[in-house]
Amino acid sequence: MTLSLAMSDVEVDSPATLTKALQMLDKTKYKVIAGGTDILVRMRAGPVTDERLLNIYQLDELRYIHSNGDKIRIGALTCIADISSSPEVRRFAFPLAQAADEFGSMQLTNKATIGGNLANASPSGDCIPPLYSLDARLTLASVDGDREIQVKDFFKGYKELDLHSNELIKEISFRKMTKDEHGLYLRHTLRSGEAISVVGVSMCLRGGASSEKFVAARIALGSVAPTVVRATKSEEIVTQGRLNEMRIRAASQAVTASIAPITDVRGTREYRREMAVNLTYRGLQEILEVKKGGT
Repeated sequence: MTLSLAMSDVEVDSPATLTKALQMLDKTKYKVIAGGTDILVRMRAGPVTDERLLNIYQLDELRYIHSNGDKIRIGALTCIADISSSPEVRRFAFPLAQAADEFGSMQLTNKATIGGNLANASPSGDCIPPLYSLDARLTLASVDGDREIQVKDFFKGYKELDLHSNELIKEISFRKMTKDEHGLYLRHTLRSGEAISVVGVSMCLRGGASSEKFVAARIALGSVAPTVVRATKSEEIVTQGRLNEMRIRAASQAVTASIAPITDVRGTREYRREMAVNLTYRGLQEILEVKKGGT
């Protein structure tokens, strides 16, 4: 039987350095918290059940955005507001900047972290589809050293991560989008502000020689399966020929082959499927117009 605890009964340890945090995590079973926005939501639903929390929010060494060569590296404790306001992210990782813009209220975005959004493992996490479309990699740290993994391999199932009990998410990195790549993030919610996404779509397309040709595509959808998914069939259709109206419609309809939406309080399975098709259609149309305008 699991004992439910009030917050006053929960032990909270707050290490001063990453090294100390990893040492503590290696010896003791903890629930790791950073901005704490997710656990506050859980507390509203009822008492927490984690007897010991490891608070890593004060580890400033994990709070950065570095632009080096063709790569951007983001520390796991970087807040969503800093990602939204970063010129480097906006220029070279626009889908992620858009997701940060849509994340929620000022209070939330100044507290919530990108590492926390990943660790919460929600299929509706706004930062996750852009990281899929950017083909991001995660650096996981432990006392045994660092381990690197692709973001698509980090999520094994609903709320199931390839994260060992003694590991922390340390860094997120990805290649900068080049001038011939175009990307965006679109989401549908039932209301603005802090509403959870009903469907989220992120895409990154690399243009070819002609104004309607794309030679590579990564399209990722959130809130439509136990984890974020890549719409591989849609990606194939996008790159098979000129991205005209007929091909855009075909690629948009093809997302249904990659998703498995559920019915919940935010929408029915059928509604999510329709919104996934509509957002993909809108995203492809917008990117095509941008490419035509720059050709």
